[in-house]
Amino acid sequence: KVSPHIDGWLREAYFGQLLDGHPRAIRVFDRFPLMTGEGRIVYCLSLEYARHGDLSAYLKRAERPFSEAAARREIAGILQVLGKLHRGQLLHRDLTPMNVFVCEDRRLKLGDFGIVRAQSDHRGITARTMNVLTAPSDIIAGAAPKWQARDDVYQVGQLLGMLVKKDADQRLRPADVRGLDCSDHLKEIVYRCIGERRKRYESADELITALRKAP
Repeated sequence: KVSPHIDGWLREAYFGQLLDGHPRAIRVFDRFPLMTGEGRIVYCLSLEYARHGDLSAYLKRAERPFSEAAARREIAGILQVLGKLHRGQLLHRDLTPMNVFVCEDRRLKLGDFGIVRAQSDHRGITARTMNVLTAPSDIIAGAAPKWQARDDVYQVGQLLGMLVKKDADQRLRPADVRGLDCSDHLKEIVYRCIGERRKRYESADELITALRKAP
């Protein structure tokens, strides 16, 4: 991965070291600046290879959606990485199908930590940089000025719905949850993730507990 921007590169290199060896995080093997022939500096990361590409591209090619059991397992795996960030008062803010990668055996791994930020307290951080595909609508509208852990959870709920319906091109609305091809228990989980902000799961660990409960 090559970027002209040093700030995102430094963050990705840092989190590559912090999460090195985590089974659900894309590994960073090396990081270095490189001088181009035009005299510019670009910033490089040598990353783990994801055989099937990102989740968005994979779902376009896939013949079938993830089963409910697989969706629960794989999203719980991604949440293990997010939980480690949340326990360190860090917010990811960019949990999109372009930043989740499909590796061997359809195993999902999280990558791209370029806009992760630390919060000084549980009130969150000012919401400026975001991806409108999976950012909460109240954040986009400016009704909620601070990004919190529950907003990361909203994005994970969107990812979970995308796995079940095999479509990463459109965001899921609360009204769409009823039509998902899964158990009522999983629908309730997705609805709580993407529904009313004050009722969302407070952290990645709380959502993991819900996903591991049998329907």
